[in-house]
Amino acid sequence: METKKGERIKTLMNVLQGQNAIHLKEVAELFGVSEMTIRRDLADNPHGLSLIGGYVTRHFAAQRSDIGEYVVSTENDRQTEEKRRIGKLAAQFVTTGDTIFVDCGSTTPFVVDFIPDDLEFTAVCNSLNVFAKLQQKPHCSVILCGGAYHRKNMVFESVAETGILDTVRVSKAFISAAGVSDRCGVTCFNFHEVDAKKKVMARAQNRFLLVDHTKFDEVRAAYFAELTDFNYVISDGQLSRRYETAIREHGIALVT
Repeated sequence: METKKGERIKTLMNVLQGQNAIHLKEVAELFGVSEMTIRRDLADNPHGLSLIGGYVTRHFAAQRSDIGEYVVSTENDRQTEEKRRIGKLAAQFVTTGDTIFVDCGSTTPFVVDFIPDDLEFTAVCNSLNVFAKLQQKPHCSVILCGGAYHRKNMVFESVAETGILDTVRVSKAFISAAGVSDRCGVTCFNFHEVDAKKKVMARAQNRFLLVDHTKFDEVRAAYFAELTDFNYVISDGQLSRRYETAIREHGIALVT
């Protein structure tokens, strides 16, 4: 006979077939129990469920060896080889003892992929897909910024006046973008990403822009920086000569 805990776990598994995460409070209300009861249900849970940033979600490492499919953005399958190359180049800058920020997006998870498993470092992130990668690194201390969850791009947006990003200082920030223009600056699709990007960049010792060549001469709605705000631009080998020249003339290190 199935226990009440087993029934709740089974129902949760079914619910999460149709969505990536559900808030702990919603789960408690769904079953008419306390949040503490749900926390106990999930403790040492062998069924592939985890509690992350106040949300119940499927435990990526337990269910998948390749968690790329959890990146909701439709950009995930585009320029994959270019993004892998960028990620590999960026990972070479991460050294022992670093505190880094890994931005949301479809390129940044590749940075984590190429960080050696034996490297000790601290990583701050605000997206579920990046967190899923980081928690597989045995010597990484992970700080996940919680808040309102946006399912479309798996980003947590802080709803507090003062959050983690207001107090943390990172040695290296790896920032993604959807558009880079010499006239309109560096932009992304979603306005709820802007605040986190700006806060991190204002507090980072070194700022890395990670973009493949297709993002140049593109302008998206949400502006967050100028190209000159970055210390490094990491891209693939197909960047136009015009942008190569402009980047170097601004004293920015170009890595391809």
